[in-house]
Amino acid sequence: MGTKKLVVFGLGARGRIYANFAKTYPQKFELVAIIENAPDRLEFAKKEYSGAKIFSDYKDFLKENIEADIVAVATQDKDHKEHAIAMMANGYDLLLEKPISNDENDCLEIYNASKKYDKKVIVCHVLRYTPFYSTVKKYIDSGKLGEVVTIHASESVGYYHQAHSFVRGPWKNSKESSPMILAKCCHDMDIIRYLMGEECISVSSYGGLFHFKNDNTPKNSTEYCHDCPVKDCVYKAQTIYTSNEGIGFAQYFTMRELTKENVLEDLVGTDYDKCVYKSNNDVVDHQVTVMNFANGKTACHTMTAFSRQIYRDLKVHGTKAELVGVIEDNTFEVRYFGGEVEKVKVDISRANVGGHMGGDFYMMESLYKTLNGEKADGITFLDVSIDSHLMSFGAERSRLLGGNSVEIKK
Repeated sequence: MGTKKLVVFGLGARGRIYANFAKTYPQKFELVAIIENAPDRLEFAKKEYSGAKIFSDYKDFLKENIEADIVAVATQDKDHKEHAIAMMANGYDLLLEKPISNDENDCLEIYNASKKYDKKVIVCHVLRYTPFYSTVKKYIDSGKLGEVVTIHASESVGYYHQAHSFVRGPWKNSKESSPMILAKCCHDMDIIRYLMGEECISVSSYGGLFHFKNDNTPKNSTEYCHDCPVKDCVYKAQTIYTSNEGIGFAQYFTMRELTKENVLEDLVGTDYDKCVYKSNNDVVDHQVTVMNFANGKTACHTMTAFSRQIYRDLKVHGTKAELVGVIEDNTFEVRYFGGEVEKVKVDISRANVGGHMGGDFYMMESLYKTLNGEKADGITFLDVSIDSHLMSFGAERSRLLGGNSVEIKK
């Protein structure tokens, strides 16, 4: 298989994963260009990826007519329509960060543009590429579970991840970014759609913002954590961003080496230093969504901010067996009715770039195979990936309507 030319559009946390994969595996991907308009990231790009052409404006990039096999669009959600359509109109296939867009009509416009320009668009639903979910899918397709009747999945976001991304961070306000069901849980909608193997026809959803609001502000607290006298707050930014679990999130506000000293210095006065009860956030911190599928099958998904760790669990109930597992454990059980319990351990040891339990690494592996004309696990294009977004938008409409059932139409 030949080396493929990659362009990274947006060198944030996600874009750096794709750039680093190319840097680690130059025989698979040649990083030919980076498009980024933030000055600190531009300087970082020049130092870290010296072989790539650097552009601060995508229009300048387009003028160069640079040959590329794929453009990874990893800009902010609200900019995806402009950036994705511009790239496709100029002949590029896309690796498009999720969500496709934070607006339902924009999602459909991108979808229609992919058909108009006859361009491949692969959405970065990285979880479906993890060894965990890809192995679960193989068990379902093998018939070992019988016919799948219902699926229950839950996402425990983690108290510190919720505070970082959805209270202080870029996805804290649904009007400026995306509702939680789209920004975070479109992964889960995609997984449920992927495992079920058929279209969802209606959804109902309940949830809201329960805790992270001004009513719950501790007495004597200040606007920023760095000078707050409340010492026992579990959401204190200085504690979260210097912890083993949270220090990786510090790359959202510093481009320096992630030492405790650098993190604490660069954190002061940023949005990530703000009190979680005074952060102008409106996205939900808990939500339950119920789905009805084409052949009478059902699924349920629970999202909660209130967990000590980040984890997703899964239960797939078939006519011959049930499958139960937690992705972070990289194990699941198949409990055969009237038979044995099979314990399955999946291996992610090869995944040395990115995160998501190997999902980032294996997505890039599958992308490489696909670009070379080979069959690759998990790969689908926009015609299927858009279903998860329509499910998410439908769920948010239902939630705002108090749980009324919403029909899903493409």
